[in-house]
Amino acid sequence: MSSPRFTPVLLLAVALLPCCTNPTSGDEPKAAPTGAGTHGVQLGQYPSAPHEDRHGNLWFCCVFEGLTRFDGEQFVTFTEADGLASNTVRTILEDDDGTLWFATTGGLSKHDGATFTTVATYRGVTPTPGFGKHGHHRDLWDVHRDRQGNLWIASMDGVFRHDGEAFRPFALPTPGPDHSFEFTRKMVYDIFEDRQGRLWFGTDGAGAVRYDGAAFQVFTSKEHGLCSDRVTSVHQDTRGHFWFGSSDGGVSHYDGSSFTTHLRNKTFSQHMGWGRVMGCAEDAMGKLWFGIAGPVRGVYRYDGKAFRFFSEKHGLGDGHVASVRVDRAGRVWLGTTAGVYRFDGQRFANFTKPR
Repeated sequence: MSSPRFTPVLLLAVALLPCCTNPTSGDEPKAAPTGAGTHGVQLGQYPSAPHEDRHGNLWFCCVFEGLTRFDGEQFVTFTEADGLASNTVRTILEDDDGTLWFATTGGLSKHDGATFTTVATYRGVTPTPGFGKHGHHRDLWDVHRDRQGNLWIASMDGVFRHDGEAFRPFALPTPGPDHSFEFTRKMVYDIFEDRQGRLWFGTDGAGAVRYDGAAFQVFTSKEHGLCSDRVTSVHQDTRGHFWFGSSDGGVSHYDGSSFTTHLRNKTFSQHMGWGRVMGCAEDAMGKLWFGIAGPVRGVYRYDGKAFRFFSEKHGLGDGHVASVRVDRAGRVWLGTTAGVYRFDGQRFANFTKPR
């Protein structure tokens, strides 16, 4: 089956799409707006699947259009004019006290429930040359608070950890001389903490890096069978197994001893063309969902035995899927270049705001 070409401009736009973090527990989720569906207006340009905060508000990151918050009744948009560091927001983190952190292309923004402020305490940083105007330490892809309370950020210029006073560079193992990257040599897409408290860093061409607080272990395609060294997302399922999405090699499953590659063979290449896998989430039934941004767009659901592909015929728009979320009510959400979609158990419906 033929597929349209993925132009460099669209590739960059899809790469910029946000992928939100896990929600914290709190109040009951609020109801969807009356009439949310196919007759409204899209939430923004390239909106993410929502982060549900402790009060049940839904926050949607957008590329170029800031943040949209839905409180069950009204949609409110926040931009640089409201104090955001940038109108391109990639990731949301919520602290135990309800403070929200936003990783943007202009730095790390903090929301205390009333106002936005930007954290600008970086030390000893030299931007890394890379893709176009990118490579700057303020161009963030992820933010994470570990179980010890340390705040981490992932950027085009590598990883930084807050020491209580400022963000300081946290050096990962140096990539080999044959290191091939898509954006910059030191870029990190994702920071993930597993059940044992180990941190995993998904890098741009240097594989998956695991840090246990004392030492690093680097997993690569050449030495360990990782599907690709460009790791865009990391997830641990309920069994304790790990899943790695990539920008160019499908998905890897790691059971603790060996890697197995999925969605990169003759059966599945007809659908996704080895596309970018940015979003991964597990639903209440233990099924895994993988969003695909590639020549053909959609999402895969894995039930432990087989993958099922969902696309336009299941209610999705013709958009690249860059983020996948499961809310506290167990509903699966997708953020795509065609809008936001929610799964009702059988089909997807476009989640929109009133005209």
